[in-house]
Amino acid sequence: MLRGLSLLLALLCASPFSAAGAEMLTLSINDAVRIAVEKNLGLQASTYSPAIAETGIRKAHAIYDPLLSALVDQQGSNTQVAPQSFFVERQNDFHFDASISQLLPTGATTALSFNNLWSMDNLRLPTSRYAQPRLVLSFSQPLLQGLGREVTERGITTADDAMDSSLADWTQQALNTAAAARNQYLFLVGIRETVATRQASLDLAREIHAQNEGRVAAGALASYQLQDSRLGVLQARKNLLDAERAEKDAADQLRTTLHLPAGVAIATTAPPLPESSEVSDSDALQTAMLRRPDVVKARISVRTAEFNEKVSRNLALPSLALQGSAGVTGLDSAYGDAISDLSSTRYPSWSVGLNFSVPIGNNSARADVAANRLIASQARTQLAAAEEAAGLEVRTALRGLASAREQIGVTEQGVTAAEVVVASYRKRQQLGLATTKDVLDVVAVLTQARENYTVARASYQSAFTNLWKATGELLDREGILQKGNAIASRERKGTP
Repeated sequence: MLRGLSLLLALLCASPFSAAGAEMLTLSINDAVRIAVEKNLGLQASTYSPAIAETGIRKAHAIYDPLLSALVDQQGSNTQVAPQSFFVERQNDFHFDASISQLLPTGATTALSFNNLWSMDNLRLPTSRYAQPRLVLSFSQPLLQGLGREVTERGITTADDAMDSSLADWTQQALNTAAAARNQYLFLVGIRETVATRQASLDLAREIHAQNEGRVAAGALASYQLQDSRLGVLQARKNLLDAERAEKDAADQLRTTLHLPAGVAIATTAPPLPESSEVSDSDALQTAMLRRPDVVKARISVRTAEFNEKVSRNLALPSLALQGSAGVTGLDSAYGDAISDLSSTRYPSWSVGLNFSVPIGNNSARADVAANRLIASQARTQLAAAEEAAGLEVRTALRGLASAREQIGVTEQGVTAAEVVVASYRKRQQLGLATTKDVLDVVAVLTQARENYTVARASYQSAFTNLWKATGELLDREGILQKGNAIASRERKGTP
């Protein structure tokens, strides 16, 4: 009888209850999870966050973009030579300057500038009309505040951490979506098996009622027992209607999760039971610490906070910079001759020195150091709390898995025992040793045992869902590739 019921359940799962003419879509549990992740609108909106964060990384890298600047300027003046003089000195200067500057990873700034000056006065003497080009290479290297690649690229590192954090948020939402779709699919499969079980119970109640009618007509059974069997048929019919309504609700809920049109009927397939190999607590906990998005995000927060604390300590140092420049100058009445004079390097210029500054008290920088130290301590505490919560969830999921595994065997034995009892009572009824109510009572026990077996198998599947979600590996288990991984995290610049 149990084999026959299993075959019936399989046929019903493959051919779900649907309206005539409705479009049929056959989905496995993996298909359902994949479609849910792909079509979830909230998840699609979250997919933009890593892309937006990636633009922040590109923007942060713009600190290394060379800066090109140019100046074209003409100046003139008319100046009276003396208060009582009628002679006016006219000066006309024309500038054309260009420079390019570049930030270096050490925090240094270097610049190359080319300045041109054309000057002329109204005397028009060779000495008063000249061109003066100048080529200068300068640099400024911080020695305390702002020294080093970490400080220079703090914006890049922070943007990179924001990228990782957005990926963790996306993964968490994808995990929630996948788990919800998987559990809804399992519930639909289970409720359809319940419909099949209650249909079998109704068929059996009708069979008993038909036998009673024959025995009453033959005078072998009291007519009042027809009321018992008729009541049994009505109760079984009521139970079947309840199950069919629950099946429609479950199918509609899954359709909504998968964003399928209301007219599409979902044909489910019985999911294979996962491997029953034992999962050790230590392996599951280790996987959770590495894969869970909330733990990963908390670890990113710690990394960012500790990095900001380290940078703030550097920014609290006095500003001391080594500055220098070297250049050559040309001078002649003709621009071409001035350029030749420039290339001869006969008139070099240079400078070197130290520039020091510090705010008296330096209270703002010290406050930033204290704030970042507290933020780092807060982040470490939040990470410890996240790891503790993850450990509790993993251990709870493992206990649930072990219990669900045991319940499958117990409920299966319960079905076997109930079938034996039903067969025994039916024989006793034929011999007049049991009433119709006795038989219906044990049939109800059999129906409940079968439903318990269905629930146990669904719970076993859901226990794996809870465990894989707790360890953060559900997406991999379902074969879902995270498109966000295409936007890879950049390697930290000298940070762990």
